[in-house]
Amino acid sequence: MAGYRLEGPKPARMYEVILPKKLGYFGKVQEVLEDLFDEAAIRRIPFVRRLISKNKRHDKAFDEEAWIKTLCSASRGYSIYEMDGRYLSPQGPVDERVLVIRFIFHDPGEAGAYDFLSASLEVVNYLVAQRFAEELGVEEEIWFLEYDRPLLSIWRKDADESEGEEDEA
Repeated sequence: MAGYRLEGPKPARMYEVILPKKLGYFGKVQEVLEDLFDEAAIRRIPFVRRLISKNKRHDKAFDEEAWIKTLCSASRGYSIYEMDGRYLSPQGPVDERVLVIRFIFHDPGEAGAYDFLSASLEVVNYLVAQRFAEELGVEEEIWFLEYDRPLLSIWRKDADESEGEEDEA
């Protein structure tokens, strides 16, 4: 029988980016989300370039490489789901299906990294939500929702147990 150990609860942050679900957006959604795992793509984002310049001017010890690696590793993944809703516009009620992209951040405990919880706000707000707003450029609103005090508990399989199962296979 596999053994599990409980990690947590530990501080986490959860964010959701909510935008109208439109077929024409799927390519941009995929591009923006895949760029989160690519250091070179992150460096090309104008906000990131400006922030690196600002950090270098204000802090001579700023480690650009470590910061970029933190941004990449901070977003370890995301979930996407759809939601149907109704909202009141100046013209009256509007029914709309939206795409919700959920991110959950927690510090994995890797030594030498920048603070993941602090980096999480920058990752989602600027590397995702702002990019959708600027690059799609047609929506009146793209919502960015932050849950800043959730606690995360993880039931993690014991390393000894999972290695033994692989040996049996």
